Amino acid sequence: MTVGGMTIYIVTSPEDIGAIYRNNVTLSWDAMLDELLVGFGVRPSATPKLWQKPSGDPGIDKASKDGKKGLSIIHSILDLCKRQLLPGDRFDAFSKVLVGNIEELLRWDRLQQRYGIKVSHISLKDLCSQVLVDATTRTLFGDGIFEVEADIVRHFLDFNNDAWTLVFHYPQARGSKLKKARRKILDAFLNYVGGSDEIRMNCSWLVEKVMGRLEAEDVEYEDIAALLLMIDWAANINPYRLGFWMMAYILFDPSLLETLRLETRGAVSDDHSKIDAAYLINECPRLEAVYLEVMRIVNGTLSGRKIVTDTPMGGKILRKGNTILIPFQQLHRGKAAFGPAPELFEPERFLLDKSLKNSGNFKPFGGGISYCPGRFLAKQEMLVFVAILINRFDFQIPKTLSKDGCNYRPQSFPQLDNSTPALSVNWPLRGMDVYLDIQKRE
Repeated sequence: MTVGGMTIYIVTSPEDIGAIYRNNVTLSWDAMLDELLVGFGVRPSATPKLWQKPSGDPGIDKASKDGKKGLSIIHSILDLCKRQLLPGDRFDAFSKVLVGNIEELLRWDRLQQRYGIKVSHISLKDLCSQVLVDATTRTLFGDGIFEVEADIVRHFLDFNNDAWTLVFHYPQARGSKLKKARRKILDAFLNYVGGSDEIRMNCSWLVEKVMGRLEAEDVEYEDIAALLLMIDWAANINPYRLGFWMMAYILFDPSLLETLRLETRGAVSDDHSKIDAAYLINECPRLEAVYLEVMRIVNGTLSGRKIVTDTPMGGKILRKGNTILIPFQQLHRGKAAFGPAPELFEPERFLLDKSLKNSGNFKPFGGGISYCPGRFLAKQEMLVFVAILINRFDFQIPKTLSKDGCNYRPQSFPQLDNSTPALSVNWPLRGMDVYLDIQKRE
């Protein structure tokens, strides 16, 4: 297909996708990333410096045996992300803070503070967005980022709604809030970077090391702010949307809700204030199956590579200078792997065939050099979020007023929006949501 004079090759075969992820010679992830840098606010004049390999490796813990020297600034940031987010002591420290933030934000009194004493007719989209974007952003940057910009969650959500236009060079729709939101976030990070040490006191190891590396290389504050936005975006792009869909599927199936409550009960303290994340990971196969199945259905991500040298594939020659896109949704709906009705929500498929989650037909986090290092944290975050919600609260899905204002009718299950290219989990169609009445469980 041709878009704006550029040829785009759409690849859906699991075998070809595997070959793409293994090819770091004629296919380039860096070239895709380079385009993102400018879209997120890095000045074009600054990008060559970010890709240049340094003589030393300032700002990185050289005592760590897994540290890599001689990397460009961009590759060292990617390496730092792996060292923070792959299993190990740093992962444990990060996840402990994240779980604590989710526990705090889902306290009953916090919900009442936001939604009123009765906590009735609240938007599930809003609940998931506010809790998960706040928790993740706070874990990365500490409380100080909210002192700099109290509305950073709202600005992020406005930005992310149309962020796909930056990647696909698509004109922004009239009324898009992207540019204003990006400016607000960049200003916040500018003040964060240039502010006092106290503002950054509780930031994550990742943010501390990234800023150390960038400042040691004399990167301008404006470009540091843009790179911090990219980190924040990468961490936040999926969880709040995935949380929405997991809760929607669970709440529209009362028997599944009760099954998951029974399975996860052992992870919850007697007063419901604390959650054991390790228990959820190791002892809750049905909750994991729901997580995997929801990702399979709603993940509309398009993974990409730039072709730097003519590349043979599938009996064709993919020409230099063009782009390859891998649509996860088509891959995840193949009947050969997922049966005759892959469009249906059936978590049991991952329980009956435990090899599915590691097969070439299921790639929710991509692969190869761009294999998402946050995949372990994402799973833990979703299991924790859902387990806290279903164990702390009771839910009702009340009838809503019809468009003509004359009758109340049951809410319909939201439909997936596939109308635009996606960089992450798809949101529901515009105007669709799930409205809930919530009560504290005794």
